[in-house]
This record gives sequence, structure tokens and C-alpha cells, in this order.
Amino acid sequence: MLKRFSAEYRPSDILAAFACLPKQEFDTLRRLNFTLSDEVNIFLEEHVPHFIRTMPSTTQHMVEDRSGPPRGRIDWMRTFARRTQAGSDPTLFVSRSVERTSDTSAARLFAFLLNKIVEGGEWLDKREIPEIARTDLQSHTATARRIAAIFRSRGVRPSNRVTGREVAPLRKSRRPDVIAAVRLYDLYVNVVELANENLLRNLLRRKQLAPEDLDDLFEVWTLLTLVELHLNEGWDLQKALLIGGGSSPKRPKFTMEKNGHVAELFYQTIPSEMGKSSAYKAIFREYDLDASMRRPDITARVTGLDGQVQRMIIEVKRTRDQGYILDSVYKTLGYLSDFKDTVGPNTPMAILVVWDGIVRDKGSGFNTPVLIVTAAQLPLMSLPY
Repeated sequence: MLKRFSAEYRPSDILAAFACLPKQEFDTLRRLNFTLSDEVNIFLEEHVPHFIRTMPSTTQHMVEDRSGPPRGRIDWMRTFARRTQAGSDPTLFVSRSVERTSDTSAARLFAFLLNKIVEGGEWLDKREIPEIARTDLQSHTATARRIAAIFRSRGVRPSNRVTGREVAPLRKSRRPDVIAAVRLYDLYVNVVELANENLLRNLLRRKQLAPEDLDDLFEVWTLLTLVELHLNEGWDLQKALLIGGGSSPKRPKFTMEKNGHVAELFYQTIPSEMGKSSAYKAIFREYDLDASMRRPDITARVTGLDGQVQRMIIEVKRTRDQGYILDSVYKTLGYLSDFKDTVGPNTPMAILVVWDGIVRDKGSGFNTPVLIVTAAQLPLMSLPY
């Protein structure tokens, strides 16, 4: 979906812009997602030890240029050429011997992944991250560094780059540990190098890597889920302000149509008529307060065939704490009071989306102005208009 609404498809820049995250924060987020993933943990604890115990070997031809008795099969063509260069030394031989080595393509893939885990851990350790994440991070880094040394001691050549062409033959392996390494390589490429459009859903599903003081990723997920709800209920996408380009808007807006009705979703902004009708703008102006810093996360405006307009506020809070949810309800009610002349008229006039931690009384039949839904409930709900 991000790809569809992007002026130019450079995934990491687009996702960072969409989530309103500084690029450094977004880089931190991607690297944390990879380094602390379950896949890396299982790779280090299970698959790497098994691979070391049963490390495959291969044969390779070693070319040796030395004086003295030859070891292996003599390459006479190279020997004569080398003697000519060295002044016709009759004791000089170029020989080719066959030796067994652990430097296989599978071993090099394992070594590459171990080095990336170490590099990512060292990079992240210099950044400001949650302490619980830092503890796990340092443990993974130390483990990967120790095992990488074992690979080097067995003659496996470390590499800073492994291409998809090199990995392709390994995808047919019958060894579970090698297949696990291939899958971890794919995860690294998708999350760290490419940051494709599956990243946001992946992050939020695992609930582990959104910055503690930012709700940006959850807000973006909520916005895209609302767009999907419209599309699933038969709305047609008419317009989407593009993101990612140098001259394109930074605040996405989606416009959809169904049977003559028009629905607009505003992200991190509000329709102009709502801004003009603010009941509290005089207070903000008197004390020189920037009211734009306290705008709703998402605003929906639905225009019917008869021209009647329904406006709805969607506030997003990535929390399961009931005390914080209560504060968020009051904040949402404050928005409804501020924009009372333009919001509504039908209920609910606002939706509060939280991560978890609240259950609605099934016996309640009241049409309240604020509907509270969790992240699990949002994709399953019906549009209230």
C-alpha cells in the first residue's frame, strides 16, 4: 500500500517520512527489529551450534609456488613459465594439491550473518535504546562475536557482502540449519537493507520495537487499516496525496467514494473549516500556544448525496494502561468540545484506538460520543457511517 501512494519508491525514506520519524530513529528501529527478532535468537541458540557440530567440508585446489620437492600434481606449464621468470631455477615447482576445507558457501553465509549481528549490535549499543533491549542486544552481540571467531579459526573467509545469486543454491538445501540461515538472510535484507512495506505490520504485530515515547508507527498502521476498511466495504479510492517526493505533501490524505458519498481521511491535520471553528483558539492565541501541536491524529470527513457532512475524530494511543486510556478519553472529549460546531452530528463522533487493555460492557446499549477499540478489534469493525 505504501508503494501505491509513493511518488518515488525508495522504501526506507518513504516509510520514515510516512511515520514522521527522523531517519536516524527509523534506522535504529529497523536494526533493533532484526537484531532482537525471534529468528536471530533461535539462529544463535539452535541452528549455529548444530551447524558447527556438523559443519560440511569441501575440496579445493591449492596452487603452490615454492622451491624444493613438489607437493601434489606438478603444473608443468606454470612451472616452466615461473622458472623463466626466476632465472631458470630447476628446484622451482608450481604444484596443485587437493585439500579439504570448511570454507563452503553455507559456512560463508553463516559467517556473514554473524558479522551483521555483531555490526548491528555495536551500532545500536551507541544509540539511546530501552535498557531491557540493550541487555538482550549485548547478549546476542557477544554470542555472535564468539561464534564468528570459531568460523574464522576453521578457515571460513569472512565476507562483508553476500548476494542473492550466492544464496540461491542454498535454498534447495535439505539441512534445516542452512534453510534457517537463508531465511534469516532474507529477513536481514528485507528489514535492514530494503525496509520493505511489510515492515510496519511486522513491527506492530510483534509489539516490541516501537520507540517508547513515540506513537507514530501505530498511527500509520491505524490510518492504513482505516483505508483498508473502506476498500473492503466497497469504497473506491479516488485520490491519495503522494508521499516520498521532494515536492509532494508530507501529510497524507485519502479520498474515497461510494454511491455518491465521499469519505476523506486527514492524517495529522484537520479540515480547514474545523480549524476555523475551534472554540478554544482564542485561549491558545492569547497565551501564544501553538494549537497545531495538539491536533487529532486522524480526522474523517464524509459528505453525503444531500450535502450533509459527518466529521469524526480518530485519536490513537499505543497503550494498554487503563490510567493512560482514561486520560486519552478526556483528551478526545476535549477535541469534541473544541470542535463542537463542526464535529458530528451522528455518534460516535470520535474513535479512540488503543493497543489493548480495555473491554466494552456487552450489556451497554448507549450511543456514546466516543467509541474505544483495540488494535485487534479495529480491522474487524464496521465503518460507523
